[in-house]
Amino acid sequence: MRQRSSRWWVLVAAQALVLAGCESAGAFGRFVPNGDEASDGGFGMVPNGGGGTGGTGGQGAGCPCASGFVCEGNVCVPVERETNSGLGEAPPVATPRYVYALNPTASSVARIDPASLLIEAVTVGPSPVALEALPGEDAALVLSPGDGSLSLLDSRTLPTRVVRVPLGRELQRLTVSPDGKFAVAWPSTTAGPTSGAEGVFTLVDVAAVRRGAPLAQQRFERSGGYRITHVVFQTEAGAATKLHVFAKATVSTFDLRDTAAAPRRLMLPASMSADVSSREVAATADGRVIMLRSTTAPELASFDGVQLTVLALPAIATDLDLLSDGTGAVAALRSLGSVGFLPLPATSVDGGTLRVYPVADGGVGQVALPPPSSDAGLFAVTYSNVGTDEGYAKVDLATGQVTRVALEKWVNEISLSPDGLTAFVLHRANPSPTTTDPYEAAVDRDQGFSVVDLATGFWQLKRTGTTRPTRYAFSPRGGYLGVALRNDALKRHSLEAVNLTSLVTTSLPLSSTPLFMGTVPEAPSITPHRVFVSQEHPGGRISVIQLDTGQVRTATGFTLNGEIE
Repeated sequence: MRQRSSRWWVLVAAQALVLAGCESAGAFGRFVPNGDEASDGGFGMVPNGGGGTGGTGGQGAGCPCASGFVCEGNVCVPVERETNSGLGEAPPVATPRYVYALNPTASSVARIDPASLLIEAVTVGPSPVALEALPGEDAALVLSPGDGSLSLLDSRTLPTRVVRVPLGRELQRLTVSPDGKFAVAWPSTTAGPTSGAEGVFTLVDVAAVRRGAPLAQQRFERSGGYRITHVVFQTEAGAATKLHVFAKATVSTFDLRDTAAAPRRLMLPASMSADVSSREVAATADGRVIMLRSTTAPELASFDGVQLTVLALPAIATDLDLLSDGTGAVAALRSLGSVGFLPLPATSVDGGTLRVYPVADGGVGQVALPPPSSDAGLFAVTYSNVGTDEGYAKVDLATGQVTRVALEKWVNEISLSPDGLTAFVLHRANPSPTTTDPYEAAVDRDQGFSVVDLATGFWQLKRTGTTRPTRYAFSPRGGYLGVALRNDALKRHSLEAVNLTSLVTTSLPLSSTPLFMGTVPEAPSITPHRVFVSQEHPGGRISVIQLDTGQVRTATGFTLNGEIE
């Protein structure tokens, strides 16, 4: 997702060889994420042919590339790898009043009150794998493939009321509609279904479950096509009305107002179904604007719920984000070293509709946009986590003005604060710096992160040595950031509380290895700058941290009599 710097090309040249008439940048290996043992702190080299996600066969114009590479200018270069360390596979979730956390070994969910740290253990189906909060209320859904069930946890009154819905299948993914009225349990995107029923999912009417309707009115099995990759709810006037199910080569639309109606099915363009492991489906929160990005051809596809429109691009897009109101799409055009801005709706990119903004002397490969609640203006931050670029560019999408910000370490991930005023930059370590300055070499080898004032470009680096930043969470209104650190080999773990006004970082203790982080929603009489960190512990452990005061309160043991430390 970025333009390579001259230093990156030196690295490529050192690894290059001829592969079937194509220059290959590192044809003996590909970059894949790994654990603490990686000397570069997050990306290591493994032989081609190994497993991995986010890659592509990369069959470019006359340039057959190994898995994990794409062809650009007759050169095989690594695929950009979009990451979000603020998320996880099954993290705790927060509701207006509580935090819910899975305890798979005990087949239970802990309902934790962040104010008092009182814990309620709620029994669910065996081997729970997915947990989702219902929007705007103290309730959650839990998917348990162990017995093929979905549990509704309602904590509006205590003790929590549980209603279990038998699904009859071992499904692993769970998506809830924005209005909380429906849920979809669907197959894993990486493993085949245990029953062999490819593409069969279950639609659950949560409202029917709550009113105790007959089971036949609560759940509906439907076919979504071979290898489902994404599900998107569409809402109108705040109510979920349609469900779009994207499979490898099709998109199926189901009418939620008439669950017995036959779905509308469309074939996807060939370029969108060639590489589903890294194909991107971007949608606005209401699902009314949906875009697909191809990783094998310079094309986007726009889907309005009725028809697909293919839009040609001047180069393959390595990342795609939508403005929160659906009025524009922003694409990283890595091979052009440019950012493309496409006003929506669009039927083509001809006639100057697509605005292409060159980004000189910096990486283009991924884009980050301000959150919907931000008043910071219309801009994009572009960067790359492939190669050796030590910085990012801020692109004003209205004027095309590009501001380059140079940092001191390789970039792995960038996230913007809820107010859009600050950037959090998660770095990659450079295990083999070439500088002769001992101090600069030590900085390159260290793990670390930077926080940047986006208005001025002023940044502050936090070096963390051999201990990796692994998770992070902003406080609800911005102003503070929590970053969890872990080093499994040395058993070091802590939380860094960052004041985003002063850019000063304070280290706070954690009782054990951090797993996931999240934001505790604001509540009356409760100060807003709270986050939670779940941690490794036989009985479960969660800490609630007040980022502005440094207070750390820990609940251990997801049982009715959990200990408060």
